[in-house]
Amino acid sequence: MSYAIQTLELTKRFPGPGGLGTPLRSFRGEEVVAVDSVTLSVRRGELFGLMGPNGAGKTTLIKLLCTLVLPTSGAAMVSGFALADGENVRRHIGLVGGEERSFYWRLTGRDNLRFYASLYGLSSSQAQKRVRQLSVLLGLEEVLDQRFDRYSAGMKQRLALARGLLNEADVLFLDEPTKSLDPTAATRLRETIRDLARVQGRTVVLVTHQLSEAEQICDRIGIMHRGKLRVTGDIGRLREFVKPEERYSIQVVDLSAATVDELQRLEGVVDLTAETRSQNRFALDLRLIEGTTSLAPVLRTIVEAGGEIESIKAEEVTLEEMFEEFTGDRAYAEAGPSELVSLPSIVPEELSPTMPRNHEGRGLVQKALLSFRRALSFVERDFKLQVSYRLSFFLQFFGILFTVASFYFVALLFGEAAVPHLQAYGGDYFSFVLVGIAFMRYQGVAMSTFTNTIRSGQMMGTLEAMLVTPTSLATILVSSSLWSFAFTSFHVLVYLLLGVIVFGVDMGNANVLAAVIIQVLTILAFSGIGILSASFTMVFKRGDPINFLFGSVSTLLGGVLYPVTVLPALLQPISYLLPLTYSLRAMRRAILLGDSVRSLVPDILALACFAALLLPLSFVAFRYAVRRAKIEGSLTQY
Repeated sequence: MSYAIQTLELTKRFPGPGGLGTPLRSFRGEEVVAVDSVTLSVRRGELFGLMGPNGAGKTTLIKLLCTLVLPTSGAAMVSGFALADGENVRRHIGLVGGEERSFYWRLTGRDNLRFYASLYGLSSSQAQKRVRQLSVLLGLEEVLDQRFDRYSAGMKQRLALARGLLNEADVLFLDEPTKSLDPTAATRLRETIRDLARVQGRTVVLVTHQLSEAEQICDRIGIMHRGKLRVTGDIGRLREFVKPEERYSIQVVDLSAATVDELQRLEGVVDLTAETRSQNRFALDLRLIEGTTSLAPVLRTIVEAGGEIESIKAEEVTLEEMFEEFTGDRAYAEAGPSELVSLPSIVPEELSPTMPRNHEGRGLVQKALLSFRRALSFVERDFKLQVSYRLSFFLQFFGILFTVASFYFVALLFGEAAVPHLQAYGGDYFSFVLVGIAFMRYQGVAMSTFTNTIRSGQMMGTLEAMLVTPTSLATILVSSSLWSFAFTSFHVLVYLLLGVIVFGVDMGNANVLAAVIIQVLTILAFSGIGILSASFTMVFKRGDPINFLFGSVSTLLGGVLYPVTVLPALLQPISYLLPLTYSLRAMRRAILLGDSVRSLVPDILALACFAALLLPLSFVAFRYAVRRAKIEGSLTQY
């Protein structure tokens, strides 16, 4: 039999209260077992329902199978790939949650889907074709070009389902997809989910709290409680197992209390309740021990006592009763927490070590093109988000004008006094400070953009949606910074042009080549610091001292508003530990004096050393932070 999902003793333990963000294990609280030795097999093309009370471990199990959380022990394979092969696992799965916030609200549905399609590696033409197919399949044609924040709850959930199907996923995980929908929208979505499994042959794992929903559409269900998978099976067999009783609903006319007492004393009667429906009509709810007695003695007793039987109906064990049986405290009292009742005949087979592993490789050129397309999709996303705030977009440029004008008038007041200290840069204070405030923006962007990418993605819910794609978090982080740096470069250009056109700064001798080299090295060095800052935030989930330290110290000692030479002799050596010092000194000489690349070699080499040291260090720190967050389950928590 072919399985889409197999797990063997899959276990996840989280640090206890107070443990998250604590780097030393000795300070952690008692561990919390979220998933406890789960062994499960889900067949290809099956619609499998996963049920259990809040805190049972359902969502954690799904996140383990989607590689968003690392297991403590055990093994699992999804669509033929081990969890350790995360990229290939994510290439074959889709995840749809019940939250409505995991999209970019100021972008259209089409823009959202095209962006996520690029993360799955689809080209522009492939994405366009796939989005068109899914819009027809899910009834999204009329709203696809509307902004997401104008969608109804039902349409938002359909768009989430479309996103989960962008890569034609073999396995689709649905985490309570109907919980926020009205009955009509929920019914339509269930029909769509059922068709995905029945018609298209996809494997669907549906996490739900709605017992009726599981009964309507699922082939099999699994019930989790306190981290353990208590039972799996089709609903019919579970009913047989839960209570070996025959149940009947009997409508009777003219039934006395004495007759009810006599019925309750009959051999084999487990329970009998009588409810008065009218003056002489009664409804009996009867339970008999299966196989030990028949219904005949009960009926004979009623007739002999003068009662008239109007109808008899056999009743099935409800799904609610099954749920109660496997999750209630009574089951623990009877069986004990470690050996709760199970179904040996339908327990999944052991994980097969010979499951096929068809790894998908790509050549270097293909990988480069794929990375380039993904980077462009991030730039397009961020550009559209930026211009969606039209007023803010244009007000930024007025802010630049006011800032430049303010320093121009400050320079008129103190410019002459500063001339002796500025001989190395041409002697003009306004030109000096203009370059300083313009290029200081690169450090500000580097220090904030990487951390903000993580924070905003966590708060919006978009980070998890991106991490379920084959795109790595490192790629997401770097690509998300491209627009910020590009837009900052445009701001810097506006600063300099305003200085030249409006305030008469002379940059006619600027060495553009040297300036570009310095700019690139500046961005690389500052990016290293920014990624370190994001790593700290990801691990500790609190204020970032790296950002504060570099931002404050660089403004004070980096030569932004005044040359380093005016600092006290004690502080000057500290300034040369900052990449900003070398960046501004070299940039001013390249732009204001036109110095050649050769004459700027000492500063360029210093910046290159900062970049060569900080970038590898930051990626090592970031890799550690990501792994730690996956172990603690805090990757998508802010």
